[in-house]
Amino acid sequence: MVPSYLATGGCGIPTRNTLQGLTALFATGIPPGPHHSPGHQRLLALLGNGSLTVAETAAYLDVPVGACKVLAAQLVDDGQLRAQGPQASSTPGQRTAPATKELLERVVSGLRALKD
Repeated sequence: MVPSYLATGGCGIPTRNTLQGLTALFATGIPPGPHHSPGHQRLLALLGNGSLTVAETAAYLDVPVGACKVLAAQLVDDGQLRAQGPQASSTPGQRTAPATKELLERVVSGLRALKD
């Protein structure tokens, strides 16, 4: 097992404080540079076919979420990743509309399909 400070190149604080566990990470297609560590390269390879949240990425890489935030922030700064924060479902203090019958039927249908 590699200590977290080695996975991040000795950096312990992310350059961006906007990354959260539910922040979605997307690869931009820009290849890693020669200065990127194996941790950076593993993260980019993991996101090559889609997107994952910071927490999911940390779990796949088997590193703490804090270390994943550091790696992801460095890659966002260098242009290899794009980060999108979780979308709020409503404005604070504003109530959301109740779920419609159609929506609930679609959810039940999806759950049944997963069961099969």
